[in-house]
Amino acid sequence: MMFVRRSHSQGNPMQEISVYPTHCKVEGYITPSVKFSLSLPLSNAWNGRFMLAACDAWCGKVGEDIVVPGLHGGYATLTNDGGHYGRAPFDGVWAHNNQQARVDFAYRANHVSAQAAKAIISEFYGKGPHHSYIAGFSKGGNAGLMTVQRYPEDFDGVFVKAPVVHYNPKNAAHFPWLALAVYPDGKRPVMASDKIPLIHRSVTQACDALDGARDGVIDDPRQCRYDPAILLCKAGQSEGKNECLNGAQVAALRKIYTKPTNERGETYFDYPVDIGSEMDWAGSILPPPGPAVPGIPFALTGAATGLRYMAVKDNPGPGYDWTQFHYVKEKARIDEMSRTLDPDAIDLSAFHARGGKMIIVHGWGDAMVSAAMTIDWFAEVNKKMGAGTVADFVQLYVIPGMAHGSGGTGPFVFDAQSALVRWVEQKVAPSQLMMGDMPGTAPMRQRAFYPWPALSRYKGKGDMGATESYRRTAP
Repeated sequence: MMFVRRSHSQGNPMQEISVYPTHCKVEGYITPSVKFSLSLPLSNAWNGRFMLAACDAWCGKVGEDIVVPGLHGGYATLTNDGGHYGRAPFDGVWAHNNQQARVDFAYRANHVSAQAAKAIISEFYGKGPHHSYIAGFSKGGNAGLMTVQRYPEDFDGVFVKAPVVHYNPKNAAHFPWLALAVYPDGKRPVMASDKIPLIHRSVTQACDALDGARDGVIDDPRQCRYDPAILLCKAGQSEGKNECLNGAQVAALRKIYTKPTNERGETYFDYPVDIGSEMDWAGSILPPPGPAVPGIPFALTGAATGLRYMAVKDNPGPGYDWTQFHYVKEKARIDEMSRTLDPDAIDLSAFHARGGKMIIVHGWGDAMVSAAMTIDWFAEVNKKMGAGTVADFVQLYVIPGMAHGSGGTGPFVFDAQSALVRWVEQKVAPSQLMMGDMPGTAPMRQRAFYPWPALSRYKGKGDMGATESYRRTAP
């Protein structure tokens, strides 16, 4: 099942398998510390293509499962460790005052390992790949954006899911905000993941019907006006039985849904957690109930390790009390590091000129990274390059209910890789992406989505799980 989940995050669906496809494996090392693994199908199974499956979170290992979707599809498939060793998901010790390691992590590791892989492929098969692709989500999605911006000749086709365009501010501004919402003293949570069903039911009841379909999926959380005070315990209700929230929990929930602000009420990060993403909160924003679990939630570990080791060039190190970090006062230093870490460039003309194509997918049910961040960046790209030019080589799909990696309240299984190959190799641009549930789900939902800013809207009648009940509309 891990392989299948990986296929969801790479937009490259596959059936569940119990063994690896037959292949040859080449492991290598590039100075100063980039480790990679290249999985090569046998000659009669190779499709003639190369794929880099980019590592996610803060990388730190050469993953075994991450190459399987590509390998299963016949690609010579590469992955790497991001240029360092680290424990998943947010071990930042490797970045401690090590600018080269940060550069490798941000973009160089993928570039140099791809060059090595193409040379090995040429030796192994007697010819190089006729086309090259890169796929990934989260930090792996950043890898795709980085290669388009910094090394536009490396790949013909790029698939990006749930990128973190403003990567350093997300780690340095938003993760600490979320961590302190749930852990006001930096140590003990006021709320755990057993409250998620209660919160999600309340949000869904308030906002689900705004899109015309009461289907358990909020199409656009920006249209939802929700006050967490509705969950405050009333006489006869029990917080311990998860029937309501106490005052501290309501305050935490309100903060989770709010943009980070300073003591004067001024916003310093524009992308809060989206309403409707609650089913993606377990382990990412809220810890499990009971004894502490190391490394969970991700927002807490990301805040602590990010501020200690990565957010600024000369970082304070392991003894630093991250709860005392003042983002606004440190913004100049944050911006300096962002120039290394953030894939936020808006001039993609070199990638366009070489004929490259890119498909980006982001879900509104993503608790880790708001789709609004990607939407705003995409708008800036269109403003810089012109909508007609951008439509020639980049498509963005925004999917209601889709979570960060795999799963969500809406349909989340899709095949972007085949669409990308047709676009790159046959010059046939996708007109839509079809989203579905996991095979075997009953009833099975399917719904077509269209290149942003076009929307998929319920017609007002018909089966809400059937794609023919929806129509393409202008924004």
